[in-house]
Amino acid sequence: MRHIVLGIVLSLGLAGSPLYAQEISPSPLSGVIKADGLSAGVAFAEQQPDGDRKQFALGALYTLQAVEHILQVRYNNYSGRLPLVPGGTTQLRLNPNAKFDPAFIENALVGAADALATAQGHLEDLGEDEFALVINLDDIWFDVDADGQRADDEGLRAFLGAALNVPAPEEGQMPIVQFDRADGRWLLAYTHVLQGMAEMVLSVDPTPAMTKVTDGVAHMRELGIVKRDPIFGDDNIIDTIAVIINALHGPADQTRTQKALGHFQAMIAANKEFWRLVALEEDDQAEWLPNPSQQSAFGVPVTAEVAAGWQDVLDELESVLAGDALVPFWRVEGHNAASVGININKFLTAPGDLDLFLMVHGAAFAPYMEKGRVVDIDVLERFSELTGGQGGMFALWFN
Repeated sequence: MRHIVLGIVLSLGLAGSPLYAQEISPSPLSGVIKADGLSAGVAFAEQQPDGDRKQFALGALYTLQAVEHILQVRYNNYSGRLPLVPGGTTQLRLNPNAKFDPAFIENALVGAADALATAQGHLEDLGEDEFALVINLDDIWFDVDADGQRADDEGLRAFLGAALNVPAPEEGQMPIVQFDRADGRWLLAYTHVLQGMAEMVLSVDPTPAMTKVTDGVAHMRELGIVKRDPIFGDDNIIDTIAVIINALHGPADQTRTQKALGHFQAMIAANKEFWRLVALEEDDQAEWLPNPSQQSAFGVPVTAEVAAGWQDVLDELESVLAGDALVPFWRVEGHNAASVGININKFLTAPGDLDLFLMVHGAAFAPYMEKGRVVDIDVLERFSELTGGQGGMFALWFN
């Protein structure tokens, strides 16, 4: 849920420069999505002539359906108030008829992963032909309650407000974007990072932990001995902490962590290919993510220095995932801090005990600690400086 595709990115324009006015018309697909939702968009796209434009449209729609699936499972399985995004104040609508299933996290992520795998299949089939697909982002919505009708809190605009903790943009304030060949690589990279995150969560098998905690709470409530949590002030928070601590016992499923590693590495490769392709573009038309000679549909420029700074970030992350650069650990100090760290490649290939306290202590990571080059953390600070202190937001936009 942290990366709501095509949502958080727009905060760059909403929080900074005004949205860039466009003089192009949305494609018929955009209108179908607005009227009847993502599933109708898939059916419409399937009927279009074969080609890269069709493949990109299907890849984008299945990616959005992965997000929609998570929202629907969450809505169907929880009757209380939940934020649309972690830390947000905007709440997912109340569903008094929800039927709680301790496996809802697993069900949500497995279903989303299937949709993302389908999206990847379409995006990987993209060829060398240039194309253009114009979408009004205001037309995109998620059918949270699966009733086939668009409500005010189901539009992409509502999710933007939740992501920023600000009022949602008014209708008509969302930009029109022209997606092209390079954007296919960007989206492919995003599907891989989302897949990797899903595999990491599933690797700790959250369902047994969720079952143990919820069953325990239910029994205590039957006895009338549960009161409002005095420390956190919210039963949801203490229950969530209990689930996380319980799930992080013993080793993770190495089959899933190895898949996650592969997805993260594929994300780096696809993102680098995006930047190679976007640098070759000479047009300037409602760009999703522009090169330094273009303007984004959000009115946010990407300078040559920012683009180069992001390449440095990608290079360091690539080295970390390959095991060529080590991740620093807080208990390593002095001159050793520059030459001793955790080999993330080895950890994800054969993970050990994930006990939270042992990870903080270091015993869980000790088998993966070695001497070598420690990752250059300063690349993140330099990137943040280049983006005016908005490095995190640009990173979400860039991938």
